[in-house]
Amino acid sequence: KVELDVSNKFIPGPITCYNTVGEIAGSEKPDEFVVIGAHLDSWDLGQGTTDNGTGSCVILECARILGELARQGVRPKRTIRFVLYTGEEQGLHGSRQYVQKHKDEMPKTSVSLVHDTGTGRVKGFALMGREAVRKVLEPELASLADVGFEGLSLRSSGGSDHVSFEGTGVPGFACVQEPDEYRLTHHTQTDTFDKAKEPNLIQGAQVMAVTAMRVANLPGLLPRERPKKDDARD
Repeated sequence: KVELDVSNKFIPGPITCYNTVGEIAGSEKPDEFVVIGAHLDSWDLGQGTTDNGTGSCVILECARILGELARQGVRPKRTIRFVLYTGEEQGLHGSRQYVQKHKDEMPKTSVSLVHDTGTGRVKGFALMGREAVRKVLEPELASLADVGFEGLSLRSSGGSDHVSFEGTGVPGFACVQEPDEYRLTHHTQTDTFDKAKEPNLIQGAQVMAVTAMRVANLPGLLPRERPKKDDARD
């Protein structure tokens, strides 16, 4: 038998929350940016592992990998910024505030990449119909086939923090991932630590880190040409 004495209280809002941000300054173009991120908040039914502890740990691992390369003298040409957003579940508040606070940087932000669909292996990125971006990225990411990256899709994908960047004109893309029971775990009491699968998260970090570095080292920013309405497709 267990006896608990739990005291809860309501605090008048609004409550101030914070994004967690780190960066590796670019060696040649420090005022141009590649942003990769995930959201740190979760629902309160479980432990928030697949939504979105898994994405957050992938971004932290990317920061560790690319930080170690930087210490060895291999720095990206553009600044790579790592962001753990808050308030995603309540309406993308963290990413909305980020793009507002950094609105002067949006014209110089090449891409925003988000990992937010659980513990499944990353198969590609949903490019929101941006064919011009696919033409640039496909040859850059070809080597990722060795870790199970299947390619780029023109499909649209909403519901996560990349959408806040898309609204400013910055190409914003979410990972296309294997489901791996995501729809059975996220936003439920079963979203617990045991659902995380380390090999898949390592693969996700490999894909995100390589993509961030390749985009940061491109000759120019990714093209901003938007697709015609309803032109997004697989």
